[in-house]
Parts: sequence; C-alpha cells; structure tokens
Amino acid sequence: MNNESESSYNDFHWYTTGSWDTLEQGDLLLNCPVPIPTKELSGALMRAKEGEAFEFTYEVHYPDLIILTQSCDLRKRDIEQILLCELIPAKDQSQDVKTSVRKEHRPGLHMIEECELNEHNFGQQIVDFKTVFTLPKDFVLAFVGSQQSRVRLLPPYREHLAQAFARYFMRVGLPRNLKP
Repeated sequence: MNNESESSYNDFHWYTTGSWDTLEQGDLLLNCPVPIPTKELSGALMRAKEGEAFEFTYEVHYPDLIILTQSCDLRKRDIEQILLCELIPAKDQSQDVKTSVRKEHRPGLHMIEECELNEHNFGQQIVDFKTVFTLPKDFVLAFVGSQQSRVRLLPPYREHLAQAFARYFMRVGLPRNLKP
C-alpha cells in the first residue's frame, strides 16, 4: 500500500462520540439496564385472564447493547420499541471463535473494532444476534439522555453490521443438504 492509499484507508473511523438527543442504528448503549423476567412469569401468564393485572418479579441486567432498528424507522414518531443486540467482549472468546467471527463464518455473531476515543475505550466487541432485546423508545431516550456522551458506529461499518444482521435472520434452513 502506498502512503496515499493508507491515508484514505485510515480516514474511515469506526466510531464517533457525542451527546445527541436522537437515536441511530449503531448507537451503543453501554451498561444499559434491561429487565429480565424470572421463570415464575410463565406460570403467571398462563393463569392470567385478559386485561387482568398481576405482579411478577424480574432481574435487572446491565449488558452493553447496540441499536439495530433502522435509523429511518427511529425518526418516525410511531415507533415505540427499539431492537437491540448484546455486545460481548471479543477478549472473552477463544482465538478460534474470534477468527471465525472475523471471517464471517458464524452468521449469528459479528465483530466490531475496538474504540479508543477519549472517555470511551473498549476492545473489539462481538455483536450477538442470538441475544435480542426490545426496549421502549421512551426508555432508551431517557437512558441516553442520562449519559454524558455515548458512542455511535459510523458508516460503512454500521451498514455492514445491518447487512450481517439481515443475513442472519433471512437464512433458510433446508430439511436436507444438496447432494455432492
């Protein structure tokens, strides 16, 4: 690579930081509270009558998440739920797993690069498409409003993530493989 090519390659930054009052696909929500219903909820739901109120317990987890709802949909006022997936530190995975994710051999996982921006430093992350959450848009807006600043994945990496997510969910499992 010559210096000019190297320079333009390095101009494609992965992230930016800011304190926006809007949401975009690729926004990272670090340490975001997510309610996880306990096993007792299944029984309570099975016994409940339509419209009946009841109490149940849940645990609160604080995963790192990334928004996968399309930015154009997030701008619409009628969107009430936001789709998010969990981030897993790549350093917690074996070298074999990291290599296969990097080569896109694991459709349920997608790797994003490390971030070294001011107060937001973290290593490579693996987006787990198998761990999907939805949270109310109002809650997510309140959560990001409480943050000093947050991280946003930039194009073309955001679009690459969206494409990987789409590929994972559009797969068709055949009952039999093709004959050799």
